[in-house]
Amino acid sequence: MKILYKQILNLQLWHDYYLGQPDPSTLPGIDYEISSMLTLVPTAHCQRVLKNLRWIFRPQPWGASIFADVEEINSGSTRPNYQTQIPVDHPQRLTFWLVVRDRYFSNYTNLPLSTPGQQIYYFSNLSANQGHALFLSQPLPVYAPHTSYQLGQLVTHDGKTLEGLRNHISVDDIPDTRDWDSFPGSQYVSSLDRLAKQVLLKTHTLSRADPGETFHFTLVDANQLETWKQKVTVPKKHTSGNAIAVNLNFSDQLPGCYQLHLNNIPVEKFILYDPMTRSDAFALVEIILNQNLVPPAFSLLQYQEGKTRIRPQTYVIRFKNRATHWRYRYEQPHGFNQDELPDFQLQDEKTYFSQRPQGLRRRPQRLLSDGKGQPLPAPGVTLIKPETKENAIAIFSDIHL
Repeated sequence: MKILYKQILNLQLWHDYYLGQPDPSTLPGIDYEISSMLTLVPTAHCQRVLKNLRWIFRPQPWGASIFADVEEINSGSTRPNYQTQIPVDHPQRLTFWLVVRDRYFSNYTNLPLSTPGQQIYYFSNLSANQGHALFLSQPLPVYAPHTSYQLGQLVTHDGKTLEGLRNHISVDDIPDTRDWDSFPGSQYVSSLDRLAKQVLLKTHTLSRADPGETFHFTLVDANQLETWKQKVTVPKKHTSGNAIAVNLNFSDQLPGCYQLHLNNIPVEKFILYDPMTRSDAFALVEIILNQNLVPPAFSLLQYQEGKTRIRPQTYVIRFKNRATHWRYRYEQPHGFNQDELPDFQLQDEKTYFSQRPQGLRRRPQRLLSDGKGQPLPAPGVTLIKPETKENAIAIFSDIHL
């Protein structure tokens, strides 16, 4: 019996610290290595699903791949099709933890420096974020006049991606090039991808309850399936109209994105996880196998007449590199005046820093020059310093000369 495996999914992790801002019309090649920094780990439930479907997960230097046991159909055609040996005839979820293995990751990644402890990043093929690639992150917001933006915030405008170089209270109709850096249009991970993180035991407060009143709680997963329910009846000794806290137990639920419903009305959305299994995860990646929900461009499979044809896809999670002011500190007076340092702001006789933030790169695209035209070293990523600059927060990278 011939056994044939075909790749049905590539999960690619891009980071501009490694890749720069490549031409968005083409995907980066697979000749880069990022697994020492970011690693995809299947959950225990995902491993069981893959085994039952006779699929194989393979870590890759740039992310991960999944291969399916298939059989060839239309073998006489010049472009044969393939169907899975095990039909995928009901909704499934593949879940992976994204683990950060570099303690300096936040230094060179353009994400908020402080993430609330009860939040986690979440990526899904339900995002419908399609551009020059199939992105699992949420679409970036479109630049909107008279809107306030934070330092480092990413928006899209006129086919470009813009990065805020400072805090903005109310922006102009047209982006000011002094306040924004512009890059080839792409999609990136942002704070929009964060969700609340929920452990298996939860206390939910009802703002008002009467004695004997009954409340119905349910959980709905990313496949829009109800996976859990609990009925709560208010004790007779409860004071009518007062708030009451109820305990909910999700201990039999799988990791994933859920909506908590109260009497069939959504009240919360969160990522459910067991802290005993993966408390160090940066993100949860959830791949939905359900052609009724997944946008056609993102669908891996097509189920027809009891057979499941494969539609191999590449999904992308892309991180923007952080931009910082490069600050040069001398042991002795540097001897330059402001006119000799047009690209810098003079801080004192021993210190100056770049006027505009510069993107941190493993291999810098260019080096800055001092007042004599001599190249200056690029900063490392082991230390960044958020400081107040002109009544606003700025982030510095220090280089000691």
